[in-house]
Amino acid sequence: QIAQLAVDRAEVSLHGVRWQFLPNINSSAGEYWSKSNDQPSHDFSMGVNASMTLFDGMSSWNNYKQSKLTLRQSQLQMQHSRHTVGEQVLNAYLTFLMTRERLGYQQHLLENCQLQLSEGLLQYKVGKMIDSEYQLLLANLRRAEMEAANLKLSIEEFVLDLHVLLNLPDEVVLEIDPINLNQYDTTIPPVDLIIQRALETQPDLSIAQMGVEIARFGVRSARAVYFPTLSLSIGSNYYGGNKGLVDGLGHFINQGGLNNNMGFNLSIPILNYSSAKSQVRQSKINLQQAEIELGQKSQEFRQQVKKMYVATQQALNNYLSAQQQEQAYRANYRDYQKRYNEGKVGTVELLQQQDSYLGALNDYLQSKYTFLLNMKLLELLQTSL
Repeated sequence: QIAQLAVDRAEVSLHGVRWQFLPNINSSAGEYWSKSNDQPSHDFSMGVNASMTLFDGMSSWNNYKQSKLTLRQSQLQMQHSRHTVGEQVLNAYLTFLMTRERLGYQQHLLENCQLQLSEGLLQYKVGKMIDSEYQLLLANLRRAEMEAANLKLSIEEFVLDLHVLLNLPDEVVLEIDPINLNQYDTTIPPVDLIIQRALETQPDLSIAQMGVEIARFGVRSARAVYFPTLSLSIGSNYYGGNKGLVDGLGHFINQGGLNNNMGFNLSIPILNYSSAKSQVRQSKINLQQAEIELGQKSQEFRQQVKKMYVATQQALNNYLSAQQQEQAYRANYRDYQKRYNEGKVGTVELLQQQDSYLGALNDYLQSKYTFLLNMKLLELLQTSL
């Protein structure tokens, strides 16, 4: 919305600049009463006058071009804002999905903890389980319940974040579908191709280039003060005359009538070169600064894409490794559950393997959604919003 207001402001400014090319037209009317030497008089006038600048050293034209570029720059800024919001929405969306998937695992673990506690209680009552082991199972259940409750609260928080980012009212219910990772090819496009597509779709460099063009027209506008200004004025006025005045012979005096005029005005700068020179130097400095910022922006943008490309490669490697570890720890935990039910391992060993599996599961989910986030960010870089 703020970016849209900037676009609206630039449109209003451009509309105002366009009026500089049209003549200024004004009308006037008046009626007067006076008394001189005991003679009252009455007069009235009306007229229309117009003036127009014919030449001002191309200052108006340069201002017009600057305003057009500023409008285009504001539109690109709004596009950049869309990308920024898109990144924030994507991050919140994937974090929500990761938490919801983690909650599914946690609820399944909670069911296992409840079952283990129920079986442990029976063994504790018949003396087959000591009190400390039973307390471990009880504490494990309480921890699982607490983590499940916290995950539900986190999901509510992420939903609120999405409502804010999407500017949705609270009564709107979001239906969020999961992402199927199998749809994504683990082969990442070459970095040069990604940079090329990003340069074609992202507004970052275009905004900086617009800044250079605006500064260049600023130099031309500053130089316009060295040139003379030529303007044209045309007017037509009607005077009613001093009605009521009489001459020495007693005749009424009437000096009214229609008066037309047209003229040119030439203004030549003579003693303002010091101020003009300062304006030109300042505008040249602004141009140099804009050109430097464009070069820096181009380099930073390419480095940003390369860093994101490397981060995506690393995230893919971490995801593939964590996926294998999660599968191995899950199989190991299930084996210990079976051996625990058979009485071959104790409660401490089972809970140790459970914690190891939960650690591997967290690493797997974190690496999975980190890879998804980086992949989607690369896609967003190559997409025009």
